Amino acid sequence: MRANGKLLLTGEYFVLDGALALAMPVRYGQDMDVRPLPKPELLQWQSLDEKGQVWFSSSWKWDGTEITPLNVSDEAIGERLEQLFRAVHQQRPDGLKALWGNAVSTQADFPRDWGLGTSSTLVSLLSRYTNTDPYQLLEDTFGGSGYDIACASAQTPILYQRHGTKPMVKEASWMPSYTDHIFFAYLGQKQNSREGIRHYRELGGTQPTLIDQVTALTEDFLAASDMATAQDVLRAHEDFIAEVLQMDKVQDVRFSDFPGVVKSLGAWGGDFVMLLGKWPAHQMRSYLKDKGCPIVFSFNELAL
Repeated sequence: MRANGKLLLTGEYFVLDGALALAMPVRYGQDMDVRPLPKPELLQWQSLDEKGQVWFSSSWKWDGTEITPLNVSDEAIGERLEQLFRAVHQQRPDGLKALWGNAVSTQADFPRDWGLGTSSTLVSLLSRYTNTDPYQLLEDTFGGSGYDIACASAQTPILYQRHGTKPMVKEASWMPSYTDHIFFAYLGQKQNSREGIRHYRELGGTQPTLIDQVTALTEDFLAASDMATAQDVLRAHEDFIAEVLQMDKVQDVRFSDFPGVVKSLGAWGGDFVMLLGKWPAHQMRSYLKDKGCPIVFSFNELAL
């Protein structure tokens, strides 16, 4: 089984509280392989990185009531997985029974610090195998808006709007004429999304009028028929988020000399940014490398 990684293009933070957001599944993702064990009371687990190296391993014993960890290589990771197992059991006991008695191997084909969805792809894969609701699993464990869960099984860009744990997910016909001018660059540092969300909450970003403004910006970006219009919308989006969060824009901090628009994606300050400008690919990559961002993707290299 495979689940797609994700990028949130518009609506960051405000998507938590009902703003319409545009998101996109990416070519990178995570696979899960499940093979039976001769001992039905045991679950063996291995997590592999993009190079095929094991970065987490554990096994658990389950007597139908208690989950007992055995040989856990990382206690914090083990506790997070146990939290997922308990959430599966709470939602559908037969789902956990189906998981146990197996050797499970997961492998992401991207570095975990890229922030493309190590946790969301895992939630999606577990929900599919155990026949549980992925949005409820997310709500009961990691938390978040759920747009990444929607991307995990999507095949096109999506419009996402949260309504409790039952979101609205629609295919977005977003294939603009200017895709040759869209690039994505990794900033070189993993951002803590939970810290970003906490900051957003403290500053009162949940006001309905603000959520409506973000929804309008998403709609305007989706409707932009040319690059100049799209750039204007992205600038307005960055200005709006910067004002609400009381944070500097990434373009002002790191790319002030770029003759186009640089937009933060997801939690501000880390992970990926989207760049929209007239430069050809070779010039864009050279510029970003000089700025300390050698990991760069064109739209077609990253979009599913």
